Amino acid sequence: PEKKGKYSFYSFKDIVKLRVLVSLRRKGLSLQKVREGIENLSGMLPDDEPLSRLIIYTDGVDMIVVEKGKYFSAITKQQYFRFDTEQIGAEIIRLQNYYGAFVRQTGPLESGEKVTALPHR
Repeated sequence: PEKKGKYSFYSFKDIVKLRVLVSLRRKGLSLQKVREGIENLSGMLPDDEPLSRLIIYTDGVDMIVVEKGKYFSAITKQQYFRFDTEQIGAEIIRLQNYYGAFVRQTGPLESGEKVTALPHR
């Protein structure tokens, strides 16, 4: 903040930074991890104010940053991969239904283990 006499004046970037910090702390991220993440971001990214242009999430353990569609940890600096779990789940159900239509025989082996036989294609 800029000080003039006994008053402090905050820029828009200062307010954005403060909102990010408060949000991360409220969601359970420790102050130590917030500091570490911000320090890492300042070293990794070219501009002076990375918090004002990034999307930052937390799960209470890590500080997850989105930049240009890529996800990474500001704390560990490792990249995250984003998966559409709804689409993957729907595909699994579709495959289960598809292969379920081809089940010929289900029964126990001599050892008592259950087996399902699928026809050859």
